Amino acid sequence: MLNDLMQQYVDYKNLQHLEGMVRTKVEGVVFFRRTTSYPRQPMLHESGIIVLGQGHKNIFADGSVIRYGEGKCLIVGMPLPLDCEAIAEPGAPLMGISIHIPLVLLQKLVNKFKEHQQAVERLSKVRALCVQSAEIDRKMEDACRRLMEALCNDLEAELIGSALLEEIVYRALLSKGGSVLFELADQEGRYARIATVLEKIHQNYSDSINVSELASSANMSVSAFHNAFRNVTLETPIQYIKKVRLNRARELISYEGKRVNDAARAVGYASTSQFSREFKRHFNESPKAASVATA
Repeated sequence: MLNDLMQQYVDYKNLQHLEGMVRTKVEGVVFFRRTTSYPRQPMLHESGIIVLGQGHKNIFADGSVIRYGEGKCLIVGMPLPLDCEAIAEPGAPLMGISIHIPLVLLQKLVNKFKEHQQAVERLSKVRALCVQSAEIDRKMEDACRRLMEALCNDLEAELIGSALLEEIVYRALLSKGGSVLFELADQEGRYARIATVLEKIHQNYSDSINVSELASSANMSVSAFHNAFRNVTLETPIQYIKKVRLNRARELISYEGKRVNDAARAVGYASTSQFSREFKRHFNESPKAASVATA
């Protein structure tokens, strides 16, 4: 069972007190653990595949609830600010892995699908929102188990970890939720162009970002860019940029111990008072409360 292997990893790496995330020996794979549930709250979900070995989560998107946990994984095509709640049973910590998908790898796999004429149907089934849950079938579960076994041996993780990651991405492409990944791999498609813009936002969120320049970089008119951006992320570009900044500021305050005014400046706010107002409106708590909660 995946939960047993994840607990084995916790013991192997002495992570019994972990309340968060830690990088593994396999590039792009992060392990996370949390002993308690948390209520619905705004979070920034990175692109990739999330597999839970224990517990479950609910993602709130576009008026619907996407549940994943035992038997289901989450596939996120690109970074999205979405509300999330986590449910951990007493004595059974929430445990899972998050797998980042390198675009080069994704394009290589999708090109193989195209060579075998298995991509067209999946592209036609893609939904507007690039986050979906997908059933974990026997082969996908087996690949995840073998990855966890490798993570419990540093030599195996370094030698065969990347190959196991590639197999998991392949299995995700075969799943019902894999359609978003096919669309993302299409460099001329809407998803890929918006993904490029999101990458630019995440790299330069502290700078002054001009929406018309973002539209130009996506090779779209401003109106077409607004529509495509909102269809994919459920946010306007300005709303998305604000949420990226606020989520990053929360990390700086809660996990890196930054002072509120320093965090505000670090994410591009010239006014600390404006930052505090928008932070409280978004997270339903003040920046100072976020700092005290993790002190």
